[in-house]
Amino acid sequence: MAEHSPLSGEQVGAWAAFLGAHTLIERAVERYLHQHAGVSHAEYEILARLRTVPEHRLRMGELATRLFSPGSRLNYRITRLAGLGLVRREQHPTDRRGLFAVLTGQGVAFVDRVSPGYFGTVSQIMLTPLNEGEFAELGWLSQRIFQHLRDDPG
Repeated sequence: MAEHSPLSGEQVGAWAAFLGAHTLIERAVERYLHQHAGVSHAEYEILARLRTVPEHRLRMGELATRLFSPGSRLNYRITRLAGLGLVRREQHPTDRRGLFAVLTGQGVAFVDRVSPGYFGTVSQIMLTPLNEGEFAELGWLSQRIFQHLRDDPG
């Protein structure tokens, strides 16, 4: 693969390791959430984001922006979570086209119940192979990549 790439062999190896780790981490988190909560990772992230904001509500567009999710995909997930009684849609009081996603009381209880196991799974996956310094370095590197991508207008 390196012979067809402008990346060095070391860079190709780092990229392949990153992709492999990401895939396996996502599979483990998805497995935990499906088995213990009956939701996907993307659905849990919606619930968790709503849990952390005032009144547990966000405009749908703002929620899509925070999750880096297309509106149509977010709409589908909100519909599913509403069917489970975990969220509801509310009309904006002054903007007829504006909708809020609102975490219900049942949704708050759900997030509070599921989060310890979710973070326990993340901790087991991420902290087991790394010491504190390595984990801090991973956080720093991930933050640099995230900021670069978030701030890049392209």
